[in-house]
Amino acid sequence: MLTLALSLALLVVLVLMVVRRRNLTLLMSVGSLIAALLAMLWLQDLGLLPGSQGPLTHTRPQTVDDLRR
Repeated sequence: MLTLALSLALLVVLVLMVVRRRNLTLLMSVGSLIAALLAMLWLQDLGLLPGSQGPLTHTRPQTVDDLRR
């Protein structure tokens, strides 16, 4: 549900950027923030963020700190 709401908000921001062509700096900042949140949610769902579990957790490369444990 959160992903859908953020996707809709990003679409609204992109449409406003094309239609109004005012306050582009503010709209680009808001759009970048929403896109970053969507990317973080996507990475968390895949299990690629530290501490998260997902289908790709076992394929994440080991770091030097992980090898020492």
